[in-house]
Amino acid sequence: MRKSVIGVTLLVLLCTLSGCQVFSTSEVGDYILQKEEDRILVAENISREDADQPFGDLREKQVTLIYYIVKDSELLEQLEVGDKVKITPKVNKEGFYHVMQSDPPQIIAGRIEREE
Repeated sequence: MRKSVIGVTLLVLLCTLSGCQVFSTSEVGDYILQKEEDRILVAENISREDADQPFGDLREKQVTLIYYIVKDSELLEQLEVGDKVKITPKVNKEGFYHVMQSDPPQIIAGRIEREE
C-alpha cells in the first residue's frame, strides 16, 4: 500500500512539474525592439516577454543590442517591432563583417529571416 501511494505521488509530482515547465518556458530568440529610417534595433537571446521591457532595463541586464542597417527598403517596411528574427551580417570577400563602433554597435544586415 505504501509503495503505491509513493508511486502515485511521484507520478502526480512529475506530471505537475513537467506541465509547469511546458507552459512557463518562453521561447528565446532575437527580437526587433525599434525600427528607424534604415535600421532596426535587435536584442539578442531574449524571451518575447523581455522584448517588451524598456531599453534601459535591457541595458542594465547586459542584453546584447545591435543596430542592423537594412539596405532592402521593401524588407524593412515589412519588418515590425516585436518580430522574432534571425539575421546574418553582410560579409566581405574574406568572409568578415564590419562592426561600426557606436553604442549599440551597427552592422549591415545581409540576410534577415522572420521566425515564428
